[in-house]
Amino acid sequence: MTSTSDAELARRCRRGDPDAWRVLVRRVSPLVHRIAVRVLGRGADADDAGQEALMTVHRRFGSFDPTRPLEPWVAKVTYNVCLKQLARRRRPGGPSDDPAQLGRVPAPAGYSPEARAARAEAGALVGEALERLTPEDRVLVTLTYQDGMSNSEVAEAMDMPVGTVKTRLYRARARLRRALAPVLRRGDAESRR
Repeated sequence: MTSTSDAELARRCRRGDPDAWRVLVRRVSPLVHRIAVRVLGRGADADDAGQEALMTVHRRFGSFDPTRPLEPWVAKVTYNVCLKQLARRRRPGGPSDDPAQLGRVPAPAGYSPEARAARAEAGALVGEALERLTPEDRVLVTLTYQDGMSNSEVAEAMDMPVGTVKTRLYRARARLRRALAPVLRRGDAESRR
């Protein structure tokens, strides 16, 4: 059932099919987790928000339009749950438990120890730069570059106009470039040696 279309999966979930719900949860859990971590940081708050988002998806499945993609709708539900969690926390933009984890991408097994260390350091630097963005901008960047959503899908997920998504992504990328510029210049200088 993993190759089931979003529309078919939605139809089965609406009928209360537990197998379909398990497939849906496996399909969208990584997305839900990434959004929760980007907004709330690692830890119990993100875990709680992810669980709450999945329960909300289950309760609100009747409002899902099966002619549309599933992931932007789930992302929107998750984002809204996370915003409510932030409001309860009363610390918008609070730090994550481990900012270095935000940009960490595991190196493939064939990499040398030096390459693994360099990749881990680069991931940590990107994570720290991402942490300097607002929670909303972190989610925009994540949905666009990690989840591969189009601007219109991100706009739907975040309930904002496409033009606003484009503008905010442009500004977020500029802030990331500025934050990473000293490291990138140092890397360029070292590679020329």
